[in-house]
Amino acid sequence: FHLFTDQTVWKDLSLSMVHVFIPLMLQKPAVNSKAKSNAKFLALRLAKWSEGDMQGLMDEAREIQVRLTQLKKRKEISCHAAFTRLMLLGQVGKAVKLIDNNSDVKGVHELTRHVKTVLVCKHPDAK
Repeated sequence: FHLFTDQTVWKDLSLSMVHVFIPLMLQKPAVNSKAKSNAKFLALRLAKWSEGDMQGLMDEAREIQVRLTQLKKRKEISCHAAFTRLMLLGQVGKAVKLIDNNSDVKGVHELTRHVKTVLVCKHPDAK
């Protein structure tokens, strides 16, 4: 950790980098990467760290994050397309299950004042 004592452009940032060291080093290069690939990338990142190549590490981390966000967007688009296809085929039950499986909400909502207001608006009294 020569970055703490040496006069480098990274001196002021080096203590902050220690806090992100483990997540930065252990970040998977791809969603489906295998342990052997992860170990190879870890060795490369450790070499970059020991050389003080913080810019290279940050560039790699940004690239991985961009790929992950693109994958998430593609997954959302795919889910929307699958829902639309199922509805057009008249398979409403499967479409509803698809929504339920991809939902972040699990179980029953707590009945708060806001939830009750929304439900009343959606289901007015019969006339």
